[in-house]
Amino acid sequence: MESTAEKILGQVEKAAVISSTYTFDPPARSIFAPENIDEIIKILVPLAAPVRGILPRTTGMGQAAGWKRLTSRLDPQAGGTGTRLGFADAGTPNETTQVYSFLTAAYKNIGRDVSIGRQQIAANRGGSVEDIRAHEEKVKMIEVLLGEEDIILNGDASTQTTEFDGFAKSFTTNSGSASLLSASGIGVHSRTLFNAGSEAPTHLVCNARQAQALADDLQGSGSIQRIVVDNQGNGIGGVRMSKIVNPVTGSLIDVVTSRYTGAWAYLLTVGSPAGENWLEMEDLEPMSVYDVPNTTHAITSRVFETTLLKVVGEVYQLKIGGLATS
Repeated sequence: MESTAEKILGQVEKAAVISSTYTFDPPARSIFAPENIDEIIKILVPLAAPVRGILPRTTGMGQAAGWKRLTSRLDPQAGGTGTRLGFADAGTPNETTQVYSFLTAAYKNIGRDVSIGRQQIAANRGGSVEDIRAHEEKVKMIEVLLGEEDIILNGDASTQTTEFDGFAKSFTTNSGSASLLSASGIGVHSRTLFNAGSEAPTHLVCNARQAQALADDLQGSGSIQRIVVDNQGNGIGGVRMSKIVNPVTGSLIDVVTSRYTGAWAYLLTVGSPAGENWLEMEDLEPMSVYDVPNTTHAITSRVFETTLLKVVGEVYQLKIGGLATS
């Protein structure tokens, strides 16, 4: 015997289908059970949205996210706690307090709709409806990925209330400026983060011109062999900087080239050596697709995600402005 809740759910689904020009197919794709396409997104990310791909993702809950951000240093120096650790026998250690700021941010919906008209289906000789939908949805998935990449870098909730704050708006403590990136300059910025408590910056995000400038700088210093000859005598010239050494601690920094950084570059500490996330995306709903009931002469799908960027360790991030873009 059906429960009352099951009967009500059946009536709602029936009403939704009746008001539409088509039935849900497959049922798992209905608005009541969006299909999670996160696994497909993982395949597309390295090619389409490299910055999105380097950020860990966690599961959110509720209408907004809240987190505590540690803003004070923990070392005993004057810029930290200013308190030494030693204490006498039978004595007690000194107590210290830390400074936190509590941050909240509302989850934001991002996505695209794709509509396939009945005439478009009829004109596609030899192709099934699902083939057409799969192609169009994949195109929209890439469009959403690229849009999210841009928001992660440039989002500003004060001017676009439907978006979350990105790197450019969120990073305020550490900054620098340059026209072209150089290995020496990255060393200076790594030292800044080291003094702030970050021993191992993980990624340098920059535009294409700056990735080229970094390679040119290291080639010009004679530290890179410009031509490599294989066993058949074929010469391969030029280099792409995939990593650069942090001269302060010796760690390797991945160089990530993004189309959407503009005149900014970012030296990121995505996580600590202990596994703590200093930057992360918190998903209330992961990237999914569902069918949108409508009364038009079309089949509509919605590719969407409900998420936000959490900057937990803001003091461990640095942005570089004034960079050339061409």
